[in-house]
Amino acid sequence: MKKLIIIFSLMLLLTTGSSSAVEIRLPLLSDYESQHQYKLGLLKLVLEKAGVEADIQFAASKTPQSRVIEQLMHGDEINLSWMGTSAELEQKLLPIRFPVYRGLLGHRVFVIHKDEQVKFDRVHKLSDLQQYQGGQGLGWSDTKILQHSGLKQRQASYDNLFKMINSGNRLDYFSRGVIEAFKEVDNRKYTLPNLVVEEKILLIYPFALFFFTNPSNTELAETLEDGFRKAYADGSFHDYFYNHPEIKIAIEQANMNQRVRIEIPNPSLSAETNAIPARYWHGR
Repeated sequence: MKKLIIIFSLMLLLTTGSSSAVEIRLPLLSDYESQHQYKLGLLKLVLEKAGVEADIQFAASKTPQSRVIEQLMHGDEINLSWMGTSAELEQKLLPIRFPVYRGLLGHRVFVIHKDEQVKFDRVHKLSDLQQYQGGQGLGWSDTKILQHSGLKQRQASYDNLFKMINSGNRLDYFSRGVIEAFKEVDNRKYTLPNLVVEEKILLIYPFALFFFTNPSNTELAETLEDGFRKAYADGSFHDYFYNHPEIKIAIEQANMNQRVRIEIPNPSLSAETNAIPARYWHGR
């Protein structure tokens, strides 16, 4: 087993009478701590509402999502992660079926090279976008969604996708959620200075990011589900979501109402995820 180190201190000391803390082991998915802040804060909130004490740890080294899935299936090195869902993934792992971002990850903007905006000014419909080469991460569920609508996608590691856009080679765009793209570009403004967020297009499809655990870890899943339900019931989830800087700033920066909207289906969603009530989605 890989050595685990704590890189983000999240000791949740709650008055539950529990004799020991629940150990949560997460994969390390990015070098940028800011990438995790919203999701970790939400995890903390949910655990607090569930009334448990938890010790949250990160793995010592970065792990691609394809490997994260394998590790969760075995249930030894890590026991929880967040990922974009699909029916296939929900057959392998146990989802905590509350959309972490209320579906906003299905509202997509593009990271592009700073000299390429004129190319996207000519995009008015899906067939226009189909002429360009996109990129997605290894093992990401978005890839099949985009390819289903005829959008060409090349898979590479998360970090390399930004490098490929920055160099102007092999990729025209990297599709990212509105709550991801601006932060990701800003994090790399000194190391990859050619990255910008495309100004005109909003690609939309039904999509949810869930927490996932090993199928046998029903105790952890039930704890998180209980916490989510309580956070929605007392309004604390909505307060956290709509007041978190990551969400507020991204919605303001994205200027979604002024963009060309291109909507595509998501054939990868399970019937159970499609049946999630509207109150758990943004804008429904």
